Amino acid sequence: MGVLHLPSPSTVAVGAGVWALLSSTGLTPSLLKKFIAVLLVLNWKNAPFAWHLQVWKTVPEWHWRSWTRGGEEKALAVARDPFAVKSITKGRVTLGDADYNMHMSNSTYAHVSDAARFRMCLELIGPAFASGVWSPLGGTSFSFFKEVPLGAAYEIESSILSWDDKWMYCTSRFTMAPKRGEKERQLCCVALFRLCFKLRGSRLTIPPARVLSFSGLGSHEGDRANWERTLKLRAAGPKVVRTWLEYGGAVAARRQGKWPADKELPTIPEGWTHDEWERDGLDGVEARRVDKLVVAKRFGDTESWRDL
Repeated sequence: MGVLHLPSPSTVAVGAGVWALLSSTGLTPSLLKKFIAVLLVLNWKNAPFAWHLQVWKTVPEWHWRSWTRGGEEKALAVARDPFAVKSITKGRVTLGDADYNMHMSNSTYAHVSDAARFRMCLELIGPAFASGVWSPLGGTSFSFFKEVPLGAAYEIESSILSWDDKWMYCTSRFTMAPKRGEKERQLCCVALFRLCFKLRGSRLTIPPARVLSFSGLGSHEGDRANWERTLKLRAAGPKVVRTWLEYGGAVAARRQGKWPADKELPTIPEGWTHDEWERDGLDGVEARRVDKLVVAKRFGDTESWRDL
């Protein structure tokens, strides 16, 4: 999804700090002030709260996009095929991002992935976040193919790979501009990560399919059926929304043998059909989900790592 890229809050903050430092009339020697200012500019991404600003700036960007495009639906992945949604985050390698080889350091890939992952989740499942869902990160793996040199611009394209009853597996592809005379962007790194979903105040895992469905994604491009159900759930109130999400988690837990045998599933409120409560409405992408899950499981089955 395209976004309006304004100067980041941390860039503005650092710029203001440098200006104040250079224009001050205190007793600090002029040369020392300039030296400190240069260090601050070169390492602004490592300044206090810079990481927080880089991650959370996505929220006002999303509100701006919603306002300028004419509503919430226009800024979200409503009625989209889950596998077709691509979230793009742009960046540039600064001195603070580079190691002694003058290219993006290993730790920077993880550092900038946080902002890219948050942007993807906000664009993809923003309605679920607004209804009390949060997403713990379960693991990340990086494979490197080409360096991103100091000063180079890059893009992070994040998307869904697959999901099961607990985990949603996603990829982030780090690319640079095509070489001269070529059209395809240069692939530098692929990150594979997995998320699960919880409701605030509960340890029950909500299946990714239910979270995606509630966020309006469909079985194919243009499928609004799930979003229409979400609007109906919202109109019924937050308690009904939470119960619908919990119901999906309870059914998945029972399927895995983790739901107590003597405990009833959450009660379906009056006015709702059993089909509306049971189905996630993503049947049209099920075959692709299963195929892609084979690849995802090569990374995702990490329980045996405990014994290494």
